[in-house]
Amino acid sequence: MKKRYILFMLMLFAFSKTYATHIVGGQLFITENPNNYYNYNIGLTMYFDALNGNPGAEDPFVNIYVFRKRDNQPIGYLQAPKIERKSVTYANPQCGISSLETYMITYSSSLRLEPTDFSDPQGYYMVWDRCCRNGTITNIQAPGDAGSLFYLEFPPLFKNNANFKNSSPVFPAIKGDYACVNSPFFFDFGGTDADGDSLTYKLITPMQGFSDKANPSVEARGSSNYPRLTWLPGISEANIIPGPKPLTVNAKTGMLSVTPGNVGLYVFAVQVDEFRNGVKIGSLTRDFQLKVVDCPKMDAPKLLFKPKGKNTYYTENEIITVKEGDPNCIEVMVTDPTINQIIRINGRAVNNSKDYFTILPAEFKTKIANDTLKFEVCLDECFVTYDERPIKIELIAEDESCPVPLMDTLSILIRRESSGNKSPEVTTSLPGQYVHVTAGVPITFTVYGKDIDKDSIALSGRGQDFNMVDMAMDFKATSGKAQIQQTFKWTPPCNAKKGDTLAVDFKVEDMRCVGNPLAVSKPVYFIIDQSPNNPPAVETSLATPEITYTIGSSSEIIFDVLATDPDTNTISLAAAGRGFSISDAGMKFANKTGVKQVTSPYAWSPECSMLEGESERTFTIDFITQDKSCAAATDTTTVKVIVKDDTSDVIPEFPNVITPNNDGKNDCFVLEHLPADNCVNQFKDVTIFNRWGKQVYYSKIRKNWCPTSISQGYYYYVVQYTKKSYKGGLTILK
Repeated sequence: MKKRYILFMLMLFAFSKTYATHIVGGQLFITENPNNYYNYNIGLTMYFDALNGNPGAEDPFVNIYVFRKRDNQPIGYLQAPKIERKSVTYANPQCGISSLETYMITYSSSLRLEPTDFSDPQGYYMVWDRCCRNGTITNIQAPGDAGSLFYLEFPPLFKNNANFKNSSPVFPAIKGDYACVNSPFFFDFGGTDADGDSLTYKLITPMQGFSDKANPSVEARGSSNYPRLTWLPGISEANIIPGPKPLTVNAKTGMLSVTPGNVGLYVFAVQVDEFRNGVKIGSLTRDFQLKVVDCPKMDAPKLLFKPKGKNTYYTENEIITVKEGDPNCIEVMVTDPTINQIIRINGRAVNNSKDYFTILPAEFKTKIANDTLKFEVCLDECFVTYDERPIKIELIAEDESCPVPLMDTLSILIRRESSGNKSPEVTTSLPGQYVHVTAGVPITFTVYGKDIDKDSIALSGRGQDFNMVDMAMDFKATSGKAQIQQTFKWTPPCNAKKGDTLAVDFKVEDMRCVGNPLAVSKPVYFIIDQSPNNPPAVETSLATPEITYTIGSSSEIIFDVLATDPDTNTISLAAAGRGFSISDAGMKFANKTGVKQVTSPYAWSPECSMLEGESERTFTIDFITQDKSCAAATDTTTVKVIVKDDTSDVIPEFPNVITPNNDGKNDCFVLEHLPADNCVNQFKDVTIFNRWGKQVYYSKIRKNWCPTSISQGYYYYVVQYTKKSYKGGLTILK
C-alpha cells in the first residue's frame, strides 16, 4: 500500500492459514476517547463456536482495514490484539444444550487519529474479512466454506472546518438463547448511541467477503458491493428463519421476533444505520446465529385468587376493598402441571411508585402434577388509597420451562382505607379563597403546611390548566417536618383580562409513605379586576423653576427632586437635558426607582466651558417620572438654569500710604478685594518694586502685602489680569 499508515504504527505478524468453521457472528466498532491523546478505540467483537471451532483458529489479533468510501481507496489498517474472551451466558442455564457453547472475543486497540486526515465528505468504512463460518448452519449453501465480512461506515472526522465527533453504536453482550419450534421467540438485538444519534434496523443477507478455505485470512479489499452468502432454495431476506412467523426486526428498537417452523442453526445479519438530525452518518452490520430446537411441551403456571367471602375466582377490573381492621394479607394460589418444577413469584404496584407489599413465600417446588400451592400478599402500613382510585398490583408466576421460563400474570385492584395516619393541613394568610387582583399591582401572601402527626411534609403549588412559571408566579416548593411555610408573590401581567379567574392549588403532602403520600390541597382563586391608575407627580424643592447662576460669584446649585404616586405602583425618576447631555455638562443627578415615593438630589457648578464663548446661556432640564403600571402614566417638571459670566471689573481704591507698625491700622496693602475672575479675565499676579526697579514682592494669589522688614519710602505696584493690568504708587511710612 503506497498510502502512509495514518492509523497507527504496527508490527505485522504473519497470519497462519488455520482453517476452521468457527465464526458465529459479531460486529466492528469505533468509539471516541474524549480528552485523551489516543482519541479513538477501534476493534471487533466476534462470537466463536467453542465446540465445533478449531482452537487454532482463535486469532491472537485481527487486521482491520480502512478505506475511503468515495473511491474505495485504502487508507491504512490497524492490528488489534485480543483483549478479552468470555463465555456467552444463557438466559436459563439449566436448560443449556450440549451442542451450543459460544465465546465472545473482543479485539481492540487505542490509537490517535488526526481528524484532518479523515475529512472526505463521503466518509470512510472499515472491514474485517475472515473464513470460515460455522459448518452446521442450515439456511445457507456450503456453510463450512463461507467467509465472514464485518462492515462499518463512519463519517468524516473533520467537517465544516471543525472536528466532527462520533462513536458507533454500542450493543450489550448477546445472550445465548435458543428458540423452540412453533413457539414465539423474541431476541433484543438493539443498541444505544453515546452521541444521542437515532438508530434504525433492517434484516440483510450477511456479507461473505473474499476469504475462503484456501485463504482464510486475506488482506481486505475495498468494494462498493461485497459478496454475500448464498441462501438455500426457498430462503430469502423475507424468511431467513422460516416458520409460521418468519424472522423480523423492529426498525426502531432492534427487537427480533420469530416463530420458527423447523429445527436448525440459522445465520442472519442486521444492518444498523445511524442518523444525526435526520441525516445518515454511519452504518454497520451485525451477524449472529440462532439455534432452533424441538423443545418438550411445557405448560405455564396459573395464578388464582378467590376473594374472601366469595365462591368464585377473581376477575379483572374487580375492586377488592380492605377496610380498617381487616387482615393485612390476602391468599393467592398458583398451580403448575409439571412435577418438581420451581415456581417463583414476584410482583409490583402498577400505578404507584413504590410497592408497599410483600409476597410470602416467593418460591415453591411442585411435588405432584397440577400441584396447587398457596402464598400470601401482605400489605404494608403505607399501602393505602386516599381517594376512590385503587392501587393495581401485578403478580407474576414464573417457572423453569426451556428455553425461556413460562409465566402467568394476575392483576388485582385493591382499595385500602387509611391505617391511622392523619391528613396534613394547608392554609394561607389570606382572609378567604378568593382574591381580587389588578394587573401590574403586586400581591404577596404566605402559605402554611402542618401535620398533626409531626411527619415530614412537602408544600407545593400548581396552576389549574396553566403553568405558574408562564404567568410569572413566584412560589418555590419547600419541605420540612411538622410545620412549614412559603411566600407566594405575583404581579399580574398587563395582558391579564378583567373578569378572568385563575386558580392555584396549594398542596401539602405527608411524606411518611414515600411514593404514596397522603396529600390535601387548597385552591386560591385570583379574580382579575380592572386596572385603575392615578398618574404620578414630580416637583422640586425650588421656590421658582428658574435659576440664574453667575460664574465666579454664585455658589453651587443644589435642590431636591421628588416623585410621588398615589397607587402602589413602582415609579421611576429621571432627568433629561434639552439639547445637551446631563452627565457631559457635569450635572449630578441619579435616576432612581421606588414605590409610591422617590427623591433624588440635583447639584451643578457650571464652568466657563459651558458658555462656549457667550456671556450667557440657558439650560433647560426636564425631570420626568413614570409609573410601571400596565396603563403607564408620566409627569414632568422643568427647571431653567441661566448661566452668566461675571463681567464686572471695578478695581477697588488702593491706599497710597500704609504704616506697617503693627498697630492694627493700615498695616497692609490690601489685595483680597480685587475683582473676582470671570470667563474672559482672570487674575494672574501682583508685583511690587522699589524706586530703583528692584522687585520686593511677588504673588500669584490675591494675598495682602504686610511689609515688616522693609524700609520706608516710595514703591510701585503692578496687578495683572489676563486681559488688563493695574499700576500705581505706594508710600510706606514707619
